[in-house]
Amino acid sequence: MDLQKRSESLVKAKKSLIDKTAADKLHKAGRFTAYELIGQLFDEGTFVETNAYVKAYANEIGTAETAEYEGVVCGYGAVDGRLTFVYAQNAARLNGAFSKAAADKIAALYDMAKKNGAPVVSVFDSNGAKVEEGIDVLAGYGKVMKKAACLKGKVPQIAVVVGNCAGAAATVAAMADLCVMVDGASYSMSPASVLAANGADKNVGDAEYASSKGMVSLTAKSAAEAFSSVKDVLSYLPSNRLDTNVYTGIEDDPNRATPEVASIVAGASYDVHAVISAIADGGRFTELGSGKAKAIVTGFATVNGIVVGVVANNPAAKDAKLCRGCMNKAADFISFCDSFGISVLTLVDTNGFCVECEAKGKDFVSASAKLAESYCKATVPMVTVNVGNAYGSAFTIMGSKELGTDMVIALDSAKVGVLKPNAGVAMMWSEKMAGSKAPIEKRKSLEEEWELLMSTPILAAEAGQVDDIIPAEDLRVKVASALEMLSMKSEFASL
Repeated sequence: MDLQKRSESLVKAKKSLIDKTAADKLHKAGRFTAYELIGQLFDEGTFVETNAYVKAYANEIGTAETAEYEGVVCGYGAVDGRLTFVYAQNAARLNGAFSKAAADKIAALYDMAKKNGAPVVSVFDSNGAKVEEGIDVLAGYGKVMKKAACLKGKVPQIAVVVGNCAGAAATVAAMADLCVMVDGASYSMSPASVLAANGADKNVGDAEYASSKGMVSLTAKSAAEAFSSVKDVLSYLPSNRLDTNVYTGIEDDPNRATPEVASIVAGASYDVHAVISAIADGGRFTELGSGKAKAIVTGFATVNGIVVGVVANNPAAKDAKLCRGCMNKAADFISFCDSFGISVLTLVDTNGFCVECEAKGKDFVSASAKLAESYCKATVPMVTVNVGNAYGSAFTIMGSKELGTDMVIALDSAKVGVLKPNAGVAMMWSEKMAGSKAPIEKRKSLEEEWELLMSTPILAAEAGQVDDIIPAEDLRVKVASALEMLSMKSEFASL
């Protein structure tokens, strides 16, 4: 075949990459081809496909028939002007089947992402593997897992589950830093039929279930919403761990006062999202992992243009205490922020540790150690604000100065101490109760006295564990100032 004919053959093959009949079938079911999904991610006209013509040869799959092109689309493009790589399983081609050749395409994409230091977005929608390839297809899964693992902490990886994602594919998706899942998709190790046969609840593997178990960071009602979320998250993240550029930020006065915070934190069970919004530029906050361990809130915001990962206790949660799930959630998020040089802002207001959690046999101690270790190992700028209650070991574990936090601030209304008033009176001032003719009134009076003398941030400040005590209206100003002061920390810490 001469060069001209070969070129014409490739052009014709390119057109065959999109199966119109299969695409029409997907559309009727409210689904999309990989190309259509990719189009929702990248800036218009920027997507370039890589290894577009790769396919398994007939002698590799044990049949004399001509092989079809692989059920995965790989390539790169711009997301808000930034280089980003993507691979997307294509349900319109071989039902998105995974194969050895597909694994080779994905592995090559990971290699390009590593060379260029750019994020990888993976899109899952497949009926499974090409089982006729035997052990080769299993090896292919292993190859992709190895590539994903080697890029962990080097470039951001975001998985998007838009359809079926089961078995080894689910493992690959779970290896990403963050996962976004669309309602109606499925995400589990075992197929839904197998789970049902073994007595699983009917919702196991759906978006709501995955969110409640912490398997996904965000859920979306549609593919369009999912990719909008991906772009939102990417806007907070650097392209790689060496990248120090900030790609997002809303114009907002760093000296803006926050008088509303005083009335917010005055409530016994206020929603910490309101405090975060008061601090953040333009009130913008992107929460991650909201479906699980709701007593801890994690997510991204900017303060004076500086991206911060927020870790906050939430008094509005049903049981606003530090449980195993809360501590693991916070620890994982802090470690992720540290991987990519993102400052950590911790807002503390907790009723302490969840005794019930440990009493029910949960591995509570390991979770507390994991949280403490995440703070201790982090080298990024860290600022902690004691917003409300910070008693006992909870004060220590939630980003205290001795764990490595650079600046610790307390609102003048915060309650900081070794013991809560009721426990302090019972343990330390029991002799003052002796002989009281009105024990209830006496106890109440002593608890008020304890709170005034022993539960104030002044004692912590005098001990050097709190840098400043501020009125609520200065909260954003002080946080912005601290983050600005610490902005060069990572560059000079090792000198």
